[in-house]
Amino acid sequence: MAEIKTGIFAKNVQKRLNRAQEKVLQKLGKADETKDEQFEQVVINFRRQESEGARLQREMKSYMAAIKGMQQASINLAQSLHEVYEPDWHGKDDVMCCGKECDAFWEDFHNKLVDSTLLNLDAYLQQFPDLKTRVAKRSRKLIDYDSARHHVETLQASGIKNDRKMLKAEEELRKAQRVFDELNVGLQDELPTLWDGRVEFYISTFKSVTSLEAKFHREISVVCRELYEVMTQLAEQHSDKMFTIQGAPSDSGPLRLARTPSPPDDESPPDSPDAPSNHMLRPVSPGPPRPKSPAQVPHRDSPMTTCLRCDSQPMRVGEVETLHDFEAANPDELELKRGDMVLVVPTASVEDQEAGWLTGIRECDWLTLGVGAHKGLFPENFTQRLE
Repeated sequence: MAEIKTGIFAKNVQKRLNRAQEKVLQKLGKADETKDEQFEQVVINFRRQESEGARLQREMKSYMAAIKGMQQASINLAQSLHEVYEPDWHGKDDVMCCGKECDAFWEDFHNKLVDSTLLNLDAYLQQFPDLKTRVAKRSRKLIDYDSARHHVETLQASGIKNDRKMLKAEEELRKAQRVFDELNVGLQDELPTLWDGRVEFYISTFKSVTSLEAKFHREISVVCRELYEVMTQLAEQHSDKMFTIQGAPSDSGPLRLARTPSPPDDESPPDSPDAPSNHMLRPVSPGPPRPKSPAQVPHRDSPMTTCLRCDSQPMRVGEVETLHDFEAANPDELELKRGDMVLVVPTASVEDQEAGWLTGIRECDWLTLGVGAHKGLFPENFTQRLE
C-alpha cells in the first residue's frame, strides 16, 4: 500500500514539473500554445457571472438584515407607544393589536423572501464551485496535451528510429487529447447555457422581491391606517386639552403653522377687474409664529378687539373673496374654498394680525346660521379685499 501511494505521489509531482516546464517554454516562445478564443470568452463570462451572483447574494443578505432591523424597530416603537398610553385613553387595546399585526407582517415578509429568493440564490451559486474546478482542470489537461504533442514532434524531428519510444509518446498524446476533449466538450455546452440562464434567474428573483414587498406594504398600510384612526379618536376624546411641546415657553401657544402659509402656484385668481388686490400673493417676509389663538386666550379690550357683534349683525371691518383653498390646521381657523365670500371682523390678537392673519365668518354661513356661524382665522394672502 505504501509503495502504491509513493508511486501516485511521484507521478503527480512529475506531472506538475512537466506542466511548469511547458508553461515556461510557451512563455519564452519556444513552444506553441493551443488556444481557443471562443472558450476563453466563455470563461470570462463565467467568472463575471460568478462575481455578480456573489454580490447579489451579499446584497440580498444585507436587505434581509435591514428587514429584521426594521421589524425590531417597529416592535420597539409600538411598545414605547403602548407604555405611555393611559388606561382611560381611547383604543389602548387597539394600539397593542396594531403593534402585534405590524410585527406579524414584518416576520411574514422576511420568511417569504428567504424561501423565494435567498434559498434560490444559494442553489444558483452552488453551480459555480464544481464548474470552476472543471475549468481549472481543463486548463491543466490542455497543458498536458500540448506537452505530449510537443514530445511527439520532438521525437519526429530528431529522426530517432525507436519505434517503441515513439509508440509510447503517441499513446500518451492520444490519452491526453481524450481526457482534454471530455472536459472541453462538457464545458463548451454547460457554460454558455449557464450564462444565458442568468437572465431568467434575475427576472424571477426580482419579480418575487418586488411582488412580496408590494404585498407587504399593502397589508401594513391597513394597520397604519387603523392606528391613525385610533389617534384621531384620541384627539376627539381630548379635544378640550391643548398639547404643547415639553420644554417650550409657556406662551408658545398651540401647535399650528409657524408662519403665514403661502398660496399654491398652480391656481389663477378669478377675474375681478373692479376689485383691486390688497395684498401680495407671497409675502416677502412671512410673519412670526402665532403665540396663541383668540379661541384659547381671553383678550383685553383694544381698538381691534372691542365688540365683535352689534345687535344681530357682525361688526364687520370689510369683506374679502377667497382666491385659493385653505385647509384649517387648528379649531380656531376658518376652512375656505376658492370663491368663498368672507365677512372680516376684528382680530382678537395683535400678534396674529401682524403675522398676516384675518378673522372672519363665511357669508353663506352667516346667512344660514346667524350668530351660530363659525368664526375663525385665515391667511390674508389667500384673499382679495372687495370694495
